[in-house]
Amino acid sequence: MRQLLRRIARRCDTHDRYSYAVTVRLERTLGMEPSPPPASLTDTFSDPRLIDCGHAWCRSRQP
Repeated sequence: MRQLLRRIARRCDTHDRYSYAVTVRLERTLGMEPSPPPASLTDTFSDPRLIDCGHAWCRSRQP
């Protein structure tokens, strides 16, 4: 049921989760000091804009 509601709301587990790469980009744009990176190397460099999750609505809403 939860997955059905997420699909209706067009929410994506891949693109709607916290991303350090996106956060640092936003902090630099706002002129803020970048926050420290997470302990995981994968979490540090993963960028959801580069991942194709297979959902058509995600491809259309990406900048």
